[in-house]
Amino acid sequence: MERNSSTSRSNWSISALTKRKILILAVIFVIQLLSIKVNAQAPMREVVPVKSIIQNVRTLLDYTTNYLELKKSFKAYDVNKRQISKAEFLHKLRTGNFLPLRAYSKEANGEYFLYKVPPSADHDINKVLKQIGDTYYGYSLIEGKRFPAFEFKDLNGNIYNTQNTKGKIIVLKGWFISCVPCAAEMPALNKLKDEYRDRKDIILLSMAFDRKDALQRFLKTHTFNYAVVPVTAKYLQHTLHVTGYPVHWVINKQGIVVDMSYDMHEMIAALRAEAAKTP
Repeated sequence: MERNSSTSRSNWSISALTKRKILILAVIFVIQLLSIKVNAQAPMREVVPVKSIIQNVRTLLDYTTNYLELKKSFKAYDVNKRQISKAEFLHKLRTGNFLPLRAYSKEANGEYFLYKVPPSADHDINKVLKQIGDTYYGYSLIEGKRFPAFEFKDLNGNIYNTQNTKGKIIVLKGWFISCVPCAAEMPALNKLKDEYRDRKDIILLSMAFDRKDALQRFLKTHTFNYAVVPVTAKYLQHTLHVTGYPVHWVINKQGIVVDMSYDMHEMIAALRAEAAKTP
């Protein structure tokens, strides 16, 4: 009986040892399998080399114009290539310490990852990156959202508010008198106003943060056919999250901002798209 007991314990030890070995081998196999899967994926690579982007402010702006499309719902990653939300990505971008690198990707809206700007970079690079971050963050707070309730009174005393413009497409422009690009696009905007003169469901307004009398003097020597509404810079910057001028908004008939842009041509494209939906 004692011999049988010893044999049983020996068999149990061998069996337990075998199970442990099998378990260890299984864990190793899974780890190797995961490693193979990760290594099989192509590493994330930037479309434009970092050094080419941050040579100076001009090269950064060229990159921004040609490669950044951060309005879309892109896939975002931090500096460690860990996927994060678009909101977190833009929040970090606003610090001015990170460069948004566009990666080679098959994703429809693209993939971007953050790159920490080296201390040796020109400080103006950080300033521009902060403005880029603020701009795209502003877009995210406005586009796709209901336009804040408003009560505007133009230079001729006409009232425009949330109620009496309900069910209409509203086009807004933000500007100020000494803004050269703002004045430069006025002839094209006058043509746009004339193009839609028979559309009673489309309203074109402008908001300027100059005094009423200054605006009246300006308009005596400059033709601008939008209705002009005096507002405060605080309203434009804090409520509407404006970071530059001229700026445009297109609001659909449901009161939703379908486009906010610093590019007149983008605004016109958005307006045409909305105007084509319903007569």
